[in-house]
Amino acid sequence: MTAPHPIQRRLWAEELVRLRRARERERYAASQRRGRIDPNPHQIDAVIFALERIPSGGCVLADEVGLGKTIEAGLVIAQLMAEGTHRVLVIVPKPLMGQWQHELYTLFGLEARDGMAGALAGGGVFIVGREFAGTTRGASAIAEAEPFGLCVIDEAHEIFAGIHRRYDRDGQYRDDSEDAMIAHRVKSALGGTPKILLTATPIQNSLTELWGLVQYVEPTGTLLGDLPTFRAVFCDGDDRTLAAGQEHELRRRVDQICKRTLRRQAQEFLERPFVHRSALLVEYSMSPEERSLYEDVTRYLLEPNLCAFRGRQRQLLLIGFHRRMASSLPALAASLRKVAERLERILAGKEPGAEAAEAFTADLEDDELAGSTAGEEDIPLDPGAVAAELSRVNSFIARARSITSDTKATKLLEAITMLRARGERGEGSGRVVVFTESLTTQDYLRAELLEAGIDDRDITLFRGNNDSPRAREALEIWRAEVEKDLPAYTRPTPDVAVRLALVHEFKTRSHIFLSTEAGAKGLNLQFCDTLINYDLPWNPQRIEQRIGRCHRYGQRRDVVVVNFSSTDNEAQRLLLDILMTKLDLFGRVLDASDVILHEPTTDTPELVGDARARLPESARPHLRTVAHDRRDRGGAAQAPGGRGRAAYRVRGRDRPHTARDRVAAR
Repeated sequence: MTAPHPIQRRLWAEELVRLRRARERERYAASQRRGRIDPNPHQIDAVIFALERIPSGGCVLADEVGLGKTIEAGLVIAQLMAEGTHRVLVIVPKPLMGQWQHELYTLFGLEARDGMAGALAGGGVFIVGREFAGTTRGASAIAEAEPFGLCVIDEAHEIFAGIHRRYDRDGQYRDDSEDAMIAHRVKSALGGTPKILLTATPIQNSLTELWGLVQYVEPTGTLLGDLPTFRAVFCDGDDRTLAAGQEHELRRRVDQICKRTLRRQAQEFLERPFVHRSALLVEYSMSPEERSLYEDVTRYLLEPNLCAFRGRQRQLLLIGFHRRMASSLPALAASLRKVAERLERILAGKEPGAEAAEAFTADLEDDELAGSTAGEEDIPLDPGAVAAELSRVNSFIARARSITSDTKATKLLEAITMLRARGERGEGSGRVVVFTESLTTQDYLRAELLEAGIDDRDITLFRGNNDSPRAREALEIWRAEVEKDLPAYTRPTPDVAVRLALVHEFKTRSHIFLSTEAGAKGLNLQFCDTLINYDLPWNPQRIEQRIGRCHRYGQRRDVVVVNFSSTDNEAQRLLLDILMTKLDLFGRVLDASDVILHEPTTDTPELVGDARARLPESARPHLRTVAHDRRDRGGAAQAPGGRGRAAYRVRGRDRPHTARDRVAAR
């Protein structure tokens, strides 16, 4: 008998690899051959975990920010495709679609087709925006298409954790509920398709969010029980309080479907450890005029029978109003103007409706509010009461516009001036990222910086819709300086290109990066070492996502995070307490590596002193400082031009050691 040809022997070897069990490390060999990356051991462990869980419904990959959940998902997809899986669906936030397509192709050779542009027919990897998938048309297209072997959902916590709101007190799923419509439509359309949920924050506000995510990947419903059982066993009085003594049991159960690696756990496999992080709380006092206005508006909002905030939209509108109210005086004035417009429409006999409510919250660019508006209830209103409320709101608007002093903005300008001066002396990068939730506040801060003498070319604005003349100019410069040297097949889509162009502008020309929440995902800003949260989001894990833009692998300087809070604003003080409670809940169930807001004490005064030096003298008396000086930090490597690429290296001749070598070394 003739010896088999080398090609035949290679084919047999391939077949042997395909038939290996999920828990065997050699099973990922096909994805390794296809990819251009050398993953770290924690990613290999996550891939093996996911491959083993997929036949049972899927899993949650919940590594901390910057540790490479997308790479883990890409490895799983590549392996399944090599094993014969015909179709894979990827659901991501729409702004990240192009980035996912670019990286799946460049890192794994997977050409992801835009499922929104054409039919979901044939084989391959299809990618759709979650906004499309959550519409009636998009969900129908997914449900009617040929079944998928796997669905990957990125940033799953933002929309899909809210599925618990569709269950009643008895644990029955309500098909007619108007809550969490995107989560409902996607869940219904996918049916029994195995799912991988990617999120660094499975818990954001309550334990029931974690329960909701589990419903996507554990179809039997027995792991955490139905919703009433889960609450009875694990919640103490409310959904935000974990029952005493149940931490270990909840972790044990969640670990069966959730794989989470912390930065400190991945530390030993990295060429360069994570740098230190210190979190500073700048507390400022409002002027008497500001405080009086805020107190009067707060009293107004607490009244139970407001004409502008009523029916099923009341909670949504009040939340949006409070968040803009805490952002800046111009944002408060703009919010009041929206309230006045609603009252004017009611007086004119025109019901505001859900569309008006969405316009009211659009300033926040908040994905969590997408699709959560419902129609107004038909509640009769007294025209006299509406007119009186309108007059009252107009008086608030006049007062807001008459206030010329803004203590919070003044503190920000002082801090930025100090940081720029330090940068000019070679102390630190001299760059700063400033996050705000409000588009109105973003425009206001830019105007304040310009009035303070800072050149417009030294300010980069980043938001959900980057279609300004400055953004287009930055794109042209990026194409001339960067894209021209990229191979044609690696050039990103226009949406991704403009994001990369604005980051390039910040890295090479400007020193201040003013961003809304749109910049909290998918950006690599590790060349900047200072981040300011001008206003705090109600979700503490969003702060961690923001910090992850700078505090990531490749950062060479210690990172300082500055959080602003008013000492005499009861709403902001309550917000801080709520944020700390949520962080404590998250840490007890899932653990975390780094401080986000502040700690009450510190053992490292030398780092505190260095952090204080970054702020102006006038800000220091109002500063509550907490340093975080943990030497053993985990982290993640960055892919060129990618989003939060983690703990992998692009293969090259200078990297002789493979992932298997490092696994064996353990």
